[in-house]
Amino acid sequence: MPVSQSFGLLPATMPRSDVPGILNFTEIVGVDPTDPDGLIPLAVSLRPLECRIPQWIPGPSPGRTHTLKLIWTVRGVAVEADSREFIGPLNPADFPVSLFVPADFMRELDAVVDLHYEILTDGGITTPALPARRLTVNNNWPDWLHPSHQLTFVDPNIDVTGITDDVLNANPFIEVLVPGYRGRVGRDKVAFYLSNTNPPFPLRQTGEQVFFFADEPLILRVPADAFRTLANGTAYLSGRLYDRAGNFSGLSAPKDFQVRLTALPSNLPRPVIRFPAYEDFLINREDARRSVIAEISRVYDGYAPGDEVVMYWNGRAVLPAQPVDRFPFPVVIPWNILRGTAPLVREEVPVRYEIRRGVQPPVPSPSGFFWVDLTIAGQDHANAPERLNITLERVEVFGLGSGLRDELDFSDGVAGAQVWVRLYVNPQPGEQLALYWNNGAAPVAHYTVQAGDVTGQPVRFLPDVAGSVIIREGNHPALPVHYTTYNGVNVQDAPATPVNVHVAPLHKLNAPLIQHTLHGPALYLVCESRPAICHGVRWLVAPDPWFELNDEIEFFWQGFSSNNGERPISDTDFSETHSLNANQLRDGLVVTVLPWEKIEPMRQYASATAAFYVRRRGALLAESGEALVRIDRTSSGTTPPCQPGDTGFCDGTLEDFPGEP
Repeated sequence: MPVSQSFGLLPATMPRSDVPGILNFTEIVGVDPTDPDGLIPLAVSLRPLECRIPQWIPGPSPGRTHTLKLIWTVRGVAVEADSREFIGPLNPADFPVSLFVPADFMRELDAVVDLHYEILTDGGITTPALPARRLTVNNNWPDWLHPSHQLTFVDPNIDVTGITDDVLNANPFIEVLVPGYRGRVGRDKVAFYLSNTNPPFPLRQTGEQVFFFADEPLILRVPADAFRTLANGTAYLSGRLYDRAGNFSGLSAPKDFQVRLTALPSNLPRPVIRFPAYEDFLINREDARRSVIAEISRVYDGYAPGDEVVMYWNGRAVLPAQPVDRFPFPVVIPWNILRGTAPLVREEVPVRYEIRRGVQPPVPSPSGFFWVDLTIAGQDHANAPERLNITLERVEVFGLGSGLRDELDFSDGVAGAQVWVRLYVNPQPGEQLALYWNNGAAPVAHYTVQAGDVTGQPVRFLPDVAGSVIIREGNHPALPVHYTTYNGVNVQDAPATPVNVHVAPLHKLNAPLIQHTLHGPALYLVCESRPAICHGVRWLVAPDPWFELNDEIEFFWQGFSSNNGERPISDTDFSETHSLNANQLRDGLVVTVLPWEKIEPMRQYASATAAFYVRRRGALLAESGEALVRIDRTSSGTTPPCQPGDTGFCDGTLEDFPGEP
């Protein structure tokens, strides 16, 4: 059937079941489906126009043939652009199927085209897809009315003053008049080129503006910042016309003008890190404590007083902006910028800066890259980057001689001390803890974190602190003992534990004095001794200039079955502690050994010893000599030994009372 008949009615005799169901194009590639004109862009028209067609229903029966034809109609003449045969049944996977309009069909200067497709059955019946798609071919480019026409400034003063800082600061946009041109229609576009060369090189648009209506004023609004990219001296402004299809004119005649600007900053050096923070090619917490300073090492091109700098550390800005008033110019990187908020890792961070000048866009520097490691062994803390980390646990010190906790006496000067601590958060194998005694220059013990160690686990520093170390540092009411953590990069100090150390040789004092009459050549304490011992054995801690108010006297008594202080008797030990008051400091302290059960086991040719220690503000500082008293309650021939209530011995007579002479 001739193509011209394809728009006719279907024959009345054609069974309806044989009529294919025709759909619109799935897509005409490169043509905006919402454009009522169906404009074919220039770039699309330079190659075959792809038309994607959906599957039609019903397709050809098995073994029957349908021919798909693409019809291009221009100025009333319909021509076949492309075709393809299909043998039934159709495979849905083959659709949409593409037919193509040859590129030469679109070389019309200016034309409106109808495009449709149709199905020809092997029975000779043609079914068109209606309505056709309306397309527009446009190869008619806009052009200047005269080669000498050029773009001009709306403000004629610019031709006199040139482009100055005052002009740009006063006008965010510079208005430019475009001369009239041939072929103007709505939605034409004017591109403009600013350059210090004529013609502009490289040929890259500075900007463009669309004029939506064919009768609106042809005035370009060129951003002021576009002029700031020009070097001082003669510059050129040119234009080029584009229609909506993409057809374009040649460049307009160049408009020359003068640029008289303060030069923009340029040739900015990469930032460097001021010595010595990066001398080992790593920034750590010690560097942060001494201050990390990023530096503009030299003056950059176009520097002007009033320039300001904002430094960026790993994307974090050091604000506010700082006036650049000297070179090299330092910017201190505060801890919060250095640290950031992300979990700590060893990383190489970018550092850059930008120079700001008035309302002009900031000028960025190239980036420098620096290695940073702020990780620590243990949890971070609010006072970082300071070494003292008060969130770390304090050590506990145990005397191996005294058994005391956080207190050491003379016995520990021989036996030494053991030191423990609970581990910090997230301990990692290989991290090191070092123990320092009295803030010494070198550690006295260590612990290395082992695989499997966990937070809160008690660990022991080794070796134990030797008695010689304890003695060397001497007595101290609050000797500081602390440790450090170290992960191979950064050190943290734990808070110190104050340890009460009193290991110096004890001050020697006189032995306590027995406060009873003694009998016989060997001076025995007997039943006839006065005061009577049934009321307790009295001792006197005599006054001594060495004593101070509130000194604590720890008095000890022990009974023995021999008369020379040998073979101690169990359960005869006695102790009592007194804090010296003013009267006792002047007159001495009297201590009475009671009850009678502490005395009664010493019967015949026995003895007892008495001594005392002195503590001052908790520290053991002095000891007395040891007093020995012989005891015999059978010396007058009494058998068995005298007991309270015997005749003449605490039997209720006046002379038996403790106050008797």
